[in-house]
Amino acid sequence: MDVEIDLYSGRRNPAFSLTPEAGEAVMSRLAALPPAPPGAVPLQGLGYRGLRITGGPADAVEIVVSGGVVVVRDRDGAERVLQDAGRALEHSLADLAAASLDPAEMSVLRRELDG
Repeated sequence: MDVEIDLYSGRRNPAFSLTPEAGEAVMSRLAALPPAPPGAVPLQGLGYRGLRITGGPADAVEIVVSGGVVVVRDRDGAERVLQDAGRALEHSLADLAAASLDPAEMSVLRRELDG
């Protein structure tokens, strides 16, 4: 599974790969998330917009983890919108990114998550 940190507009975003074990842990946490309240949407605009996971389960094309919301898009075009209370999954993915990211990028990511 690959994770792209949607951090920049107009330049390449940092990315990293999850180990199989980390990928399984992420999917387990994802499976436990409840539906999000109506109208919940990921972060938008310039700057940090969340983390995008690809290469996951066969039925999911993309998983976006952003601002306490998780959007799972499947191959049929359907979306499930889940609630990431306290941004726990988002923080967990940021922790996994720490070993792969440039320290300056990690600082920006932490600031966005803690802001």
